[in-house]
Amino acid sequence: MLRESHRRRTGTAVLTPIAYIDVILPLAIADTYIYSVPDSMQCPPVGVRVLVPLGKKSITGVVYRPHDGAAPEGVKVRDILQVLDVAPVVTAQQIALWEWIARYYLCTLGEVLAAALPAGIIDDDYSAATAHYVVLAPPYAAGDRLQEVLDSLRRAPKQEHLLLTFLSLSADNQNAYKPVERRLLLETSGESGAVLRALMDKHILQDQEQTISRLRQYTGNVTPPHFLDIQQQKALDAIRKAWQSHEVTLLHGVTSSGKTEVYIHLIANLLQEGRSVLYLVPEIALTTQLTDRLRSVFGQQLVVYHSRFSNAERVEIYYQVARSQTPLVIIGARSAVFLPFNNLGMIIVDEEHESSYKQQDPAPRYHARSAAIIMARLFGAKVLLGTATPSVETYYNALTGKYELVQMRERYQGLQLPRITMIDLQRQYHRKEMYGHFSDPLVLRMREEIARGKQIILFQNRRGYAPFLQCPECGEVPRCVNCDVSMTYHKHTRTLVCHSCGYTIAAPALCPNCHTPYHEHGFGTERLEEEIQQYFPTARVARMDLDTTRTKDGYQRIIDDFAAHRVDILIGTQMVTKGLHFNDVSLVAVLQADTLLNQPDFRSYERAFQMLEQVSGRAGRTGSQGEVVIQTFDPKNFIYILLRNHDYEGLYRQQIQEREQYHYPPFYRLIILTLKHHDAARLDAASRLLQARLSGTFGRRCTGIIVPSVARVQNYHVRQIRLSVEATANITLAKRLLMEHIRFVQVQPDCRGTIILPDVDPQ
Repeated sequence: MLRESHRRRTGTAVLTPIAYIDVILPLAIADTYIYSVPDSMQCPPVGVRVLVPLGKKSITGVVYRPHDGAAPEGVKVRDILQVLDVAPVVTAQQIALWEWIARYYLCTLGEVLAAALPAGIIDDDYSAATAHYVVLAPPYAAGDRLQEVLDSLRRAPKQEHLLLTFLSLSADNQNAYKPVERRLLLETSGESGAVLRALMDKHILQDQEQTISRLRQYTGNVTPPHFLDIQQQKALDAIRKAWQSHEVTLLHGVTSSGKTEVYIHLIANLLQEGRSVLYLVPEIALTTQLTDRLRSVFGQQLVVYHSRFSNAERVEIYYQVARSQTPLVIIGARSAVFLPFNNLGMIIVDEEHESSYKQQDPAPRYHARSAAIIMARLFGAKVLLGTATPSVETYYNALTGKYELVQMRERYQGLQLPRITMIDLQRQYHRKEMYGHFSDPLVLRMREEIARGKQIILFQNRRGYAPFLQCPECGEVPRCVNCDVSMTYHKHTRTLVCHSCGYTIAAPALCPNCHTPYHEHGFGTERLEEEIQQYFPTARVARMDLDTTRTKDGYQRIIDDFAAHRVDILIGTQMVTKGLHFNDVSLVAVLQADTLLNQPDFRSYERAFQMLEQVSGRAGRTGSQGEVVIQTFDPKNFIYILLRNHDYEGLYRQQIQEREQYHYPPFYRLIILTLKHHDAARLDAASRLLQARLSGTFGRRCTGIIVPSVARVQNYHVRQIRLSVEATANITLAKRLLMEHIRFVQVQPDCRGTIILPDVDPQ
């Protein structure tokens, strides 16, 4: 296709080819959009942001590729409005990763883009931070002129004092005078802005606005890595050898075996080779202690990236990673896999078993561990998976030769693994030997440890005060208006909160039906905190859960206080179960372990073992052997027997047999289809049609329609269908057929408006 353009010098019309580009927009649309490039612009390269029209609005997209061929017939192609970047902000490796995620997890490139880029880049609303600095006017840089000025200010002592303060802050070793931040100058001198303005009016000092970084700069000392013990050195050598033949290595090391120090030595070697390292952690909480340790070794080469940073901070980190001329160590949660790396040499996936690596809502529902392996492959880099409790799938891959396996079976410096003590709650309640939700033996052990000056961690995997309120007369339970769930009582704020959608109301005192006072059922971390203060009035208590860590520095504050021994007892949800190191924790208690086992999930026993083994690993990390007390109504459960012996291999053998027998991963690939609609009748019609079509194609690999335990969320009725496909089958073909059925159902008149969300490899 040709476009008519005009040249001023000749006045003649010239026919030139129209350049078309495919643009990814941050929307859940199946295809890229085609735009034309005006004559006044050069064709933008792949990875550059462009402002394009969409309907009556404009939107920022990323150039995906030059469009192959002419525009489709009958389609009005609009011009791009503006090229926003001089150079690409998205690399070829990033786009390749996006393509894989969209293809594998059955989502759109637009959804991946929206998740991958910081909002400030997508919206193009980032602006650099600035600060006002004070500089010495050029005529006074020479010593003679400056002395004359000082002499002239003797009758203005405040001005003289401020100028002398400036000179002391500004002088460097070369006798030059550097700019001084205005705020620092006024704070240090103690003088007012009026005094500063007087010196500026005399043209002695000048105001200068400078762009500054929003990111904290490390000014501490840098020390070399610690020496490795024999076990750590053997692990390090084994990993290096494994990488000669395998892309991925699993480091299976018991808790407190010293895996982090092995990581540090590997990182140091990669940095010396000029290659960057990505260090993934499952929880933002884990970055606090780990960052301090890594920064003490790598200084300014360490970059931290996670969702608690502001949009502007994330933009600055993104560009720092993209533009750095030196190799970096990037530590972050799952979204860090989307950063624009240069010369990536290794990806560490710490606590690789954690389900937090799997994105749930919204799309893309990717697993960061899998995405990391793909990203490493694009760079020719290596992957190290580290954990004390591998996922069954990962351990299977290691035993079958897909990954290499390296093991560390002993704790650092020969420390013993903690002893596990079971307390039979049924027996304790029968004997009336309970203090609230604390058994008599546990209270005794806690008092002993506090008297010894030791610290305690209490684990309860439920936040809030009570899971629900109930009327003792009529049985009424306050429920969410948007979801089919009871609301959790938060006593501190006197509110009822839906933990599914966030809906919040003031907690009623009386039942609306019979006006009877509500009773509280169950307990969460907030209630435990109250009981601890009752039974241990002199103990210093802190709580770590979603409610206490909402602020940017919430994690850091709690962890710092506990590490500094300003807290005796730390109560927490799963945040306290992994990756944290405290020297004086001698006792860990699990208040309600059975809730971990009794989940409607084929992974419940695996997850329960992992969580309990991980939290037990917080005890006795230095000095004497630690102890873990587990309160349970079922002390003879085989999971507790395995846990008592720290027998991960025993758990694996039991689980892998069940997985093969009942067609679960790693022998089968799972895809869960979640169907949602405001209208229950339309939802049921769509569910029946989709299930029938899938059964016709996949047979017994497709389940019937599943009504989940929470059948309405955010005013959407919910149904599910599960697809199990053999690991040896053509999964690409299966996904293509699946998407054809989904598209067919969504256009049927009786099913319109039905949302169908595929979740590949659900966790």
